Amino acid sequence: MWWVAAAIICVVASVKEASAAKFLTIKSPHLVLTTDLDSEAQANELSKSFEAAVTQWRSFWNLPPMDDWIVKAFVMRDKQAFESAGLIDPRVPDFKDGFALGNSVWVVAQESPYYTRHLLLHEGAHALAFDQFGGAGPFWFMEGTAELLACHHGSGDSTEINKVPKDREQSAHWGRLKLISQRRESNEIPTLETVMAYPTNLTGDPEIYGWCWAASMLLSKYDGTRHVFIDAARLGRDATTDFTRQLYGRLRGDWPVIVARWRLMTHDLDYGFDWEKERVDLSMKHPVWDGEAIKLHVDASRGWQSAKIAIRAGTKIVIAANGRCQIAKRETVWASEPQGVTIEYVRGRPLGQLIGCLVPAVHPRKATLQPLEVFAIAAEKRIEAKQNSWLVLQVNDSVSQRTDNTGGYEVVVSP
Repeated sequence: MWWVAAAIICVVASVKEASAAKFLTIKSPHLVLTTDLDSEAQANELSKSFEAAVTQWRSFWNLPPMDDWIVKAFVMRDKQAFESAGLIDPRVPDFKDGFALGNSVWVVAQESPYYTRHLLLHEGAHALAFDQFGGAGPFWFMEGTAELLACHHGSGDSTEINKVPKDREQSAHWGRLKLISQRRESNEIPTLETVMAYPTNLTGDPEIYGWCWAASMLLSKYDGTRHVFIDAARLGRDATTDFTRQLYGRLRGDWPVIVARWRLMTHDLDYGFDWEKERVDLSMKHPVWDGEAIKLHVDASRGWQSAKIAIRAGTKIVIAANGRCQIAKRETVWASEPQGVTIEYVRGRPLGQLIGCLVPAVHPRKATLQPLEVFAIAAEKRIEAKQNSWLVLQVNDSVSQRTDNTGGYEVVVSP
């Protein structure tokens, strides 16, 4: 019956050849892309986006040239067709959106071009970590860095990675920020420690991916923590809690600052979040306030701004403000004073209102955060610090609308 077996083999081979004929293959320096997308233009754009990302990944991780590194990528509308053609490695478990194994990645084409491109970059970032570091670390670091290096603006040659999406339309179906916003509204934001202790999750839960991304952003966007975060990738073979313990050990002296920044970031993180405007200058070296009056300028174009003082629990302070700023450009230019303008509201407060917060320097060991107590200052506010805290201030506006703001308010902090 050898001829029957041979005939069966020939039939199977013919089926695979016929299936493969339906696929388009595009080659570039670091990518061999095989896809059944209807649009060859979209496939070419994906290839160019990947190449643009490789250059930026190298820069992010401080890597030497990788001329010989090539990823085989399969972007699939019909996943079953790829299985039938033998193009999905039998070691790959069933997956919903994407999977990486060595230098091969598989991505299910999504409803939006952005999300398809995001998944290709996400899995490509995994492949790079496996190739360069021998692994990608524990779950929070592995998925956080892949999300970090996949979030992008633009497409093709103009792709810029490591960017918070500008709006919901640009990043349709990605959904991380929507889920983060829902948790914020229900006061269920996880602590940073909770995120860094997430166990391996193979279901592709977009909310968990969102928090891992947020943690990776926070640690990679500040000068004081970036080098520790980058160095940690070299320990990628270690997916145990020892990886996180070592990273924490190097950051332990500044951990209260990092946690405070996490609270401020998660309070505001949304579409259009711009790190150039949202970094907060907090430090364990800020002096304890001695009660002498201090004067500050609060810039309307920036997010939370530090008074650069530590305030002890029980200290009573008065914050007084005056001045005008340009807060929005509509049909006419809107001006605001510290009380804000009630023509428009942002998160329940008048646009342009001066707001403040005493960010605790310590926090209880719980799974979720206590909401920040943000207060309106208007012309004057009297407040008592409940805990050792840092004082931060900002002009109320959505994070995506700060670019057209100019001017600010003059503030005096006194006993």
